[in-house]
Amino acid sequence: MKISLPEGWRLIFKGETKSTNEDVKNLPVGSDKTAICAEFQSEGRGRTGRRWVSPKGNLFVSLCLELGDLNRSEIYSFLSAVALTDAIEKVCPGIGIKCKWPNDLLVEGKKISGILLETDGVGRLIVGIGVNIAAFPENNMLYPATSLAECGFSVTKEALLKELLYQFDLWQKRLSDEGKKTILDAWRQKAYGLGKKIVVRLPDQNMEGVFAGLDNDGRLLLNKDGKLCEISVGDVFFGSAKRNENG
Repeated sequence: MKISLPEGWRLIFKGETKSTNEDVKNLPVGSDKTAICAEFQSEGRGRTGRRWVSPKGNLFVSLCLELGDLNRSEIYSFLSAVALTDAIEKVCPGIGIKCKWPNDLLVEGKKISGILLETDGVGRLIVGIGVNIAAFPENNMLYPATSLAECGFSVTKEALLKELLYQFDLWQKRLSDEGKKTILDAWRQKAYGLGKKIVVRLPDQNMEGVFAGLDNDGRLLLNKDGKLCEISVGDVFFGSAKRNENG
């Protein structure tokens, strides 16, 4: 993979690997702003350990960020989504991509990208990103999926990755200069399903209500019979509980 990288970034490309996130964990200290990209992942995963289907032709990349203070890491879920959304819109003008809480990107309600954030024991944040460029899983039981190709766009991994790293730098600077409110406001502007009925699947129950937005810490606000509930972790489905009970 030949790519002109934004200043300060280093790229490691692998034809095949188990998981780019695991590869980042094995990098030596001092690897800030290293991106590991793979043509194929045999053991890619998403949130809560779910398998991330990784067909060739898509973008699988993990970013190593040595933040030191991991107390700031939670805002990076939203920063990563906003940066990736802007990157995709740059290379696919007019695609109409939206952010789904907590860490998916959708086009016309179908999943086109997922983000997985992890930390290690040395103050590093690992941002794992998968984008369906050429293909997508057609047997996804949780959410329907799509790809950039199905949306009518011909994009190379190199072009998307270069733009992603550029946008990541831009939004990190905005976070530093303007604070996390700027990041959350940008995410809110791109949010999918505001004001719509949703079901939030929690470990011990399902909660149904209206998606009312985010609070100032990025928690989902669910309007349940006129009462606002703050939700930190969960899977969001659009529609009624009855409609999604087998989802």
